[in-house]
Amino acid sequence: MIGRQIAIGFGIAIILPLLIYYGVRTFSPPPRYQDYVVGRAFNPNATPEERQAAIETQRAQQRAYSDAQVQFSSHLFHVSAPLGYAAILAGGFMAVSAVGTGLIFGGIFSVVLGYFSYWEHIADWQRFVSLLIAAIILLFIAYHKVSKTNVSAINP
Repeated sequence: MIGRQIAIGFGIAIILPLLIYYGVRTFSPPPRYQDYVVGRAFNPNATPEERQAAIETQRAQQRAYSDAQVQFSSHLFHVSAPLGYAAILAGGFMAVSAVGTGLIFGGIFSVVLGYFSYWEHIADWQRFVSLLIAAIILLFIAYHKVSKTNVSAINP
């Protein structure tokens, strides 16, 4: 029985972030490198001006690709962090412990998924606020659910 509960919790924890990622990807697909950066054959007989123009073109393509990556990461962050917070909260109040544990871990993994590629683009105050929200939610769940469970186990 305990093995089944662990499998359910583990499955939810793994599937939830994947579900969020592919949901975001469905509506806002990530950029494909080959759509932005077009490789051109090197011309050994090119003039210095032609070489410089080719370099500038390649840099512009790289910037466009990088900007598209940041936009996708922004979409992923703005969807996965709130859904992760909601999953943590919902998991804390689930009556079925396997599902609750899976949602809590899945929520944590979802928040981390959102942070993963967008972290360097978030302002420090946004990092602080979003991590503060996560900490408050976890502490709230711990205080209201875990501490009451421990007290009731001690005082039947």
